Parts: sequence; C-alpha cells; structure tokens
Amino acid sequence: MIGIILCGHGHFATGLYSSIKLIAGEQENFDVIDYEEGMSSEALSEKLYHAIQKLHMVGDVVILTDIAGGTPFNESAKLSMEKENINVISGVNAPLLLDGCFKRDLPINQFVEEIVNSSKEGVKMFKRIS
Repeated sequence: MIGIILCGHGHFATGLYSSIKLIAGEQENFDVIDYEEGMSSEALSEKLYHAIQKLHMVGDVVILTDIAGGTPFNESAKLSMEKENINVISGVNAPLLLDGCFKRDLPINQFVEEIVNSSKEGVKMFKRIS
C-alpha cells in the first residue's frame, strides 16, 4: 500500500482530509501536516521527515502539497532526494486525493499518473445555457 502525506499552508491539509474522511473514511498509512503561521521551514521539514520515516516502512510514499514552489512543496522535494520511492505532487485537490485513497494498491508509477489525471479531470466549469 502506498503511504500518503498531505501537506499545505495553513489548515489546508487538515481541512481537505476532513472532507475526504467524510466521503472515504479514515485512511491508514496516511499523515496530515499543516504548515501553520509562524512555523519555520526547518520545523516543517522535521515533521515531514518523521512522517516519511514512519510511512516509508510500508512501501512507496507520495507527498501531496498545495502549491508548487511553496514551502511544503520545497521541503518535501528536498527530502525526496534523500530516499528512493518518494514522489512529490503539487496542486492537490479533492478529486486527486479521493482517487488516490482508492488506488493505493497500484504500482507507484501508475498511481501517480492516474491521480494526476483525476486532478485535471476534476476541474469543471458550470455553463449556464441561456
């Protein structure tokens, strides 16, 4: 099973996970880390490191972050260079995360490709017909 770490600015991660739990239930081998106001990048990196250590024992780990180039993404990317089998994806949204919760037994490359596609396909615009 693929381990998932969800991380983002403010309470983005805990808020998104709260929604996912309502739909898909509590997830095992899943960690949620908020990058809260006043937290240093070093403190965030340490939390991410401990989550990786815990989840890396079960297999591949995917870290999902909110914004490419933001501190959660940057610190995750740095840590991914230290261990094999860690993937970092930015731009996480509910469709990506929900799909990921149900596909965690796929091979890692297929998992990453499919959840990224879910994210893209999950963005829709309502068009009013006049």
